Amino acid sequence: MEIWLPYGQVEVAIDIKAENLAEVLKPDIQRLDDGFLYEVLDSVEIEDKSMILLSDITSATLKVMTSLIELQIEKGRSQKNFFITAPEDRLNVVKRALEEKHINITSMGEPVEDVGIVDGFRVKVPRALFEHRRIIISEVSFDPLFGFGGGSVSLIRAIDSRLMAEAFKRRLDDNPKPGLDTNAAWFASRVAEEVGEFTSIEVLNRSGEVSELFLGNMVDVHSKASKKLYESSKIVLHRPARAMLVGLGDPLRSLTLSSSIRSLWNVLGGLDKDGIVALLAECSEGLGSEAFKLYTTDRLKLDEFIKRGGYVEGLEDLIYLKTALQTYSIILTSTLPNYYSEIKLGLRTAKKASDALNYILNNFGTRTKFYVIPDASNILPTFQTKNQSQ
Repeated sequence: MEIWLPYGQVEVAIDIKAENLAEVLKPDIQRLDDGFLYEVLDSVEIEDKSMILLSDITSATLKVMTSLIELQIEKGRSQKNFFITAPEDRLNVVKRALEEKHINITSMGEPVEDVGIVDGFRVKVPRALFEHRRIIISEVSFDPLFGFGGGSVSLIRAIDSRLMAEAFKRRLDDNPKPGLDTNAAWFASRVAEEVGEFTSIEVLNRSGEVSELFLGNMVDVHSKASKKLYESSKIVLHRPARAMLVGLGDPLRSLTLSSSIRSLWNVLGGLDKDGIVALLAECSEGLGSEAFKLYTTDRLKLDEFIKRGGYVEGLEDLIYLKTALQTYSIILTSTLPNYYSEIKLGLRTAKKASDALNYILNNFGTRTKFYVIPDASNILPTFQTKNQSQ
């Protein structure tokens, strides 16, 4: 049986015998018709000078951003009426998406304006947030630290790395918690209240396409979007999976190891103890986060750094990886050098998806059944325990 899984910009075929296939797990999410997408975005008016904050750079959010701007131009709005701000390391991606439009695209700037105190921490934001009407385009997703990404979580990631450090300190343990309420999420929502009103556009992504849009104030929009994602993505298995083959539907999620592995935490809730998961992630732009770069070049002593209360971008994913490897085996098929993935991070590697499949069959037995997950970003498998079924 031939099954296709995403790998960067392409898909690769994997031959799995029928007796080895347990199930292909997909979320109950459909692609949004382009006509309806334009109809929803048509209700957004940009008359005064406005700032569009694009925090989550994915295929779906880029499509929403370009569609919104095209609609405004069709209405006769001047391109000088709005500018785009995005994370500095992703500005080139945004510029490529808008290369035929003369839009001002810039990074957010330093947080200098004091807006209040949240749980003992003084919150500062970039001055640009007070100089323009504010629109935020974010993507609702499962997040291992906050439970759900998007909305206020996307906001604090964009405006000040110190806010991420504070959110990180509020975690209860070193296990990822996608789809759950967390202390970090509470902190992010309180920060958003202090920052003030945004027009929020939250996107539900289906394999790189827009599935649904939510418009309104940030708190209500994020609540509705998170509920929709959870209800459409949670799958209860009758028994824990022994092995999984996992892909990433949106090619932009597969660019780096840090962006790829974030989706892996979603599927571990359905994996048996001592189970094995194979992740297909091209990682064409390398390791990604500062935490992975520092750790793999011996510039980050993890335990000492955490004890001192330190934080760098992506630290939570490095910690979750270390924790997960104590329970599960993780195979990575990517373009990364084995030196980083195997020797430094402790992952197993496979040059091809078929090599990962053969490794699992050779080590777990030829009767091993696989769960195949084409898009781990929007799936949340769990299994029903005996106590739950009674």
